[in-house]
Amino acid sequence: MSGITLDSSSRNTLLSLQNVSQLFNTTQGQLNTGKKVNSAADGATAFFQASALSDRASDILNRKSNVDQSVQSLQTALTATSAVTGLLKQLQAVEQGARGASLNQRIAATQQFKDIGQQLSQLVKDASFQGLNILTSTSSTLSTQFSERTAATFTITGYNLVATSTNNGKTLFTQAAVFKSDGSLSFSALVGDSTQANEVKGFSSLDLSGTAAGQGTVKASIANAIFTGTDNRISNAINQLRAITSALGTNVTILQSRSTFSSNYANSLTSGANALTLADLNTEAANSQALQLRQQFGVQALVSANTQNQSVLTLLRG
Repeated sequence: MSGITLDSSSRNTLLSLQNVSQLFNTTQGQLNTGKKVNSAADGATAFFQASALSDRASDILNRKSNVDQSVQSLQTALTATSAVTGLLKQLQAVEQGARGASLNQRIAATQQFKDIGQQLSQLVKDASFQGLNILTSTSSTLSTQFSERTAATFTITGYNLVATSTNNGKTLFTQAAVFKSDGSLSFSALVGDSTQANEVKGFSSLDLSGTAAGQGTVKASIANAIFTGTDNRISNAINQLRAITSALGTNVTILQSRSTFSSNYANSLTSGANALTLADLNTEAANSQALQLRQQFGVQALVSANTQNQSVLTLLRG
């Protein structure tokens, strides 16, 4: 069977319809995906540039997640230091209340003092986040890497608030080894005069009403010196903790600034990638309507041409 022969006008119309159909499919694809570049075939340069920007944004956001976790770790430590401050003030209140108190009251105050110290130690040891506690060891570190560059790393070294030795400038009580290895409070190490020359094992020994040492007590002058030395020691611990809290707060601010920068930076990278690949949906919607009209006009032109041809054939046959 011989092929169908079309005149030049019909062939041009069919070719135009094919081109319009291809353009329409492309436009519909852009409307469906929202992108003008979906693969390297749509524009190799834009596609690979956009991919690089998107990959970079993804990496930065992954790093940001680690930054945010570091912030939470420090926030945990700050929550603990705030609670420890409260316990230190309670210690000081008990010590101050024992001054001039009766024997029974001083005995009770001694137990309260030890209990508070024990809870202070246990609180610090419980202040861990994802297995890391930066308040119980000076060898613990919190390292946060902000990008793929190893130099872009922020490292925070830990503290040991309940150290069992005095050769530690990153503990609460820098003047005396106040805590035992089991976390309990060494009463005699904390309660003493400024030189630690006079120490006692309980407030019951500190009677401010007497002028001479009695049975189980020390001289009033020595008792007063012990109360004063203890009070100063606790005040120094509170000031030390404030300095530690301030340092931790500064580190939180640094990490939060980096987290904010990472978010903004990733948004900029994503915007750059979108500028290369996203389609203008308003424009493409208008193009889609225009192409549909062109298709309709093309079909009508073919129908009209076919009608004319049929009319000519009818005349020739007549």
